[in-house]
Amino acid sequence: MKEEKAKVLVLGSFHMSEIETLHTKKRQTEIEEVTVHIARFAPTKIAVEMPADKNMVLNEQYHQYKAGTHSLEMNEIDQIGFRLGQQLGHNQIYAVDWMGEAEMGYGEVEKWAKENQPERYKEIMDGLTIPALTESKSVIEYYRELNDPVWLESLHRMYVNWARIGDVNYYVGIKWLSWWYERNLILFANIARLAELKEDRILFIVGSSHSAIVANFIKESELCEIVEPLDYL
Repeated sequence: MKEEKAKVLVLGSFHMSEIETLHTKKRQTEIEEVTVHIARFAPTKIAVEMPADKNMVLNEQYHQYKAGTHSLEMNEIDQIGFRLGQQLGHNQIYAVDWMGEAEMGYGEVEKWAKENQPERYKEIMDGLTIPALTESKSVIEYYRELNDPVWLESLHRMYVNWARIGDVNYYVGIKWLSWWYERNLILFANIARLAELKEDRILFIVGSSHSAIVANFIKESELCEIVEPLDYL
């Protein structure tokens, strides 16, 4: 008999604060459609991409929202996490992120690569397309694109190959990538702490760039069972 384990659904998201049109009635209805679909997963806990040391602030806002004194901000934590939490009667939302200092930022590595190893940079980035939310595309259709396993694997492959930027004894890409892996390992560790019972069903709402690596850590740990987001989108 297959051992019962806690289940985790990693919902790769875009950062809603970057898109102005989401305030419209049409887009708000579409966001609500996403929450209706994800609610079918019936999560017992909702984790979000906010530093864990901000958990108290996060839940103050969540309780204010439930009390009707906090308006939803334009980010995926509020728009999806808070809405779902209230709908499902959750007492709290869980902040699981970490944002320590990186030796070199992503933008700095990209600039160095373009200036010093343009052919390698082109090779690594070649064929990688980033989906966009267009006027003719609904929010749930966009989420389906952002959670497509083939696309997520191509995005993860790009990050892995970032380690090749630089040279022997001057590992430029790794100056950022080591921070990236540390952050995602911390995300995994904090999610693992939420898996207290085999009945737990954890929804993790996070930028889609984290989806593949965090899901892989969870699979490799054999602690929890990964649930495919497309099964609910």
